[in-house]
Amino acid sequence: MRLVGPLLIIIIIAAFILGPQTFFKVDETQTAIVTRFGEIIGSAKKNPGLYMKTPFIDSVTYFDKRLLVFDAPPDSLLTKDKKNLEIDVYARGKIADPKIFYATLRTEVSGYNRVVDIVSSELRREIANDEQSEIISISREMIMNRVRDAVAPKLKEFGIDLVDVRIKRADFPDAVADSVHNRMIAERQRIANRERAEGAEYDLERRANADRTAIEIRTAAKRDAEIIRGCAEAESIKIYAQALEADPEFYSFQRSLEAYKEYLASNTTIIGSSADLGELFAKIRIGVNDASRIDGSDTGVYSVETVVPSSSGISSCNEVDVRRAGQKLISEKLDINNDIDVKLVSINSKEWKDSSMGCEIDSSEETVQMEIKGFVAFFEYNGNTFEIHTNEDATMVVECLK
Repeated sequence: MRLVGPLLIIIIIAAFILGPQTFFKVDETQTAIVTRFGEIIGSAKKNPGLYMKTPFIDSVTYFDKRLLVFDAPPDSLLTKDKKNLEIDVYARGKIADPKIFYATLRTEVSGYNRVVDIVSSELRREIANDEQSEIISISREMIMNRVRDAVAPKLKEFGIDLVDVRIKRADFPDAVADSVHNRMIAERQRIANRERAEGAEYDLERRANADRTAIEIRTAAKRDAEIIRGCAEAESIKIYAQALEADPEFYSFQRSLEAYKEYLASNTTIIGSSADLGELFAKIRIGVNDASRIDGSDTGVYSVETVVPSSSGISSCNEVDVRRAGQKLISEKLDINNDIDVKLVSINSKEWKDSSMGCEIDSSEETVQMEIKGFVAFFEYNGNTFEIHTNEDATMVVECLK
C-alpha cells in the first residue's frame, strides 16, 4: 500500500510529460497523417477526434480539407491571331487524398505552386487556340471548361480534386488599351458629330418652315387687309355718293372741311389778309368739287368705285369674309394653330328658307323660317374636305357634315 501513492504520482508525471507526444487532435476542418521517419503509417485521419501515436518516433502532418483557392498571378498570353491579352485566372479544389498529396507534394505550399503552374500552362495552350475578340466576347466560358477538363486528371495524380477554373479578367495590354480607348473616343465623337449634324439639319428645316409659314401668314394678312380696306373705302364712297345725290352743296362743304383739316395742320400759322385766306378756302373748295366729278361736265353725277369681283363671280369682300370665317371654324374644330393651311377650294352663292342654311342640325335646336342669302364654300386640309355654309356677311357659319 505504501507503493501505490508514489506509483500513481509517477504515472501522472509520465502522462503529463508524454501526453503531447502520445495524443494528437484533429478538428473538423483538417485531415492528418502520421509518419515515422518519413514513411506514412496507417490511414489518413479524416474524422475529427483524439488519436494516439508513438511518442518521439511518430510525427503528424495536417492538411486543410476545405475548398482551397489557387490564385495564379496575371500573365500576358499570346492569342491565335498573335495578340496579347492580360489574363488573371484562379482554380478551386480540395485535397481529396492526403496520403498521395503528401507522397508527391509534401506541403500545401508546394501543392499550391504545382496547381498554379499546371493551370497556367494549360490556359496558355488554350488561349493560343482562340482569337482575341472571341476570348473577350463569346468563348471565355468554353475556354474555362476545357482548361478544367484538361487539368483535373493531372491534379488527380497529386491527390487533388479540381472543382472549377475561372478567368477573373481578360484585358488588353496597356498599349493596346490606350489604342482601343482612343478608337472608342473617335467612334463616339463620330456619332456625336453625326447627331449634331442631324440636329442642325432638323433645326434649319424647322426654321425654314417657320419662316415660310410666317411669310405666308403676313402675305395673306396683308392681302386680306388690302381687300378689307378697299371694301371699306368702296362703302365709304358709296355713302358719300348717296349724300352727294341727296345734297350736293352739303357734300361739297363736308369734303372741303376735311381738306381744310388735312391742309391746315395743328399749330399752323397763316400770314396774310382775310381776303387771302378766303381766296385760299375758295380754291380748296373748287378743287374738292372738281375732284368729285366724273368728268369736267357740271352734270351733278358722281362716280362710285365698285369692288372687282373674283373669278367665281363673288366679290372679293364676300370671299374674304367667307374664307376667314371658314378657316376659323375648321381650325377651332381641328385644334390647329395655323389656319393658313386651310385652303378655300370653291365658293358659290346660295339661298335658303330657314336658319339651318341647308345643313342638318341637332334635333334639340329650333330653326327659324327666314329668307337667307349666302354662300356655299368648300375647304381642304390634309386631304379632307369641309363644306361650310354662311350668310352674306359671314356672321352665321355652319359646317355641313357628310
